[in-house]
Amino acid sequence: MKKIAFLMVVILAFGALAGCATGGSTKTLTINDIQTDPFSFTGEIVITGVNAGFFHDDPQVFFVVDTAELLACKDLACGAFQLPVIYEGGGGLPELGDEVVITGSWGTYRVQGQGGIEDVDIFEITKIEVKRNIMNLLQ
Repeated sequence: MKKIAFLMVVILAFGALAGCATGGSTKTLTINDIQTDPFSFTGEIVITGVNAGFFHDDPQVFFVVDTAELLACKDLACGAFQLPVIYEGGGGLPELGDEVVITGSWGTYRVQGQGGIEDVDIFEITKIEVKRNIMNLLQ
């Protein structure tokens, strides 16, 4: 009985170490992965895509489209789904056409709408990494 208990402890310890060795890595999602039901992804998530444009009233708000979809259609405005994001962290914002990996979670953003001030859902970025600019690939 003691051997079985000891063996179980060893197996559990190796399992925990294996999880640590992978860094407990979170899968990086694409815009197409989340577009059908973006709010079903809760907590902190990682998404990759391309900056397709900035919100005219606030340069910290921009829209991210799917990289593969953008490369196929070769137009920043062709994305079937544009994810609104906000980045208020330190460092610069990505340029138009920058492929980014963003980490964050859902929050709300207050905007002036036609009917007055309203809260809208937005992806709040806590970490951003620019991979490359793909504007030259859109020609």
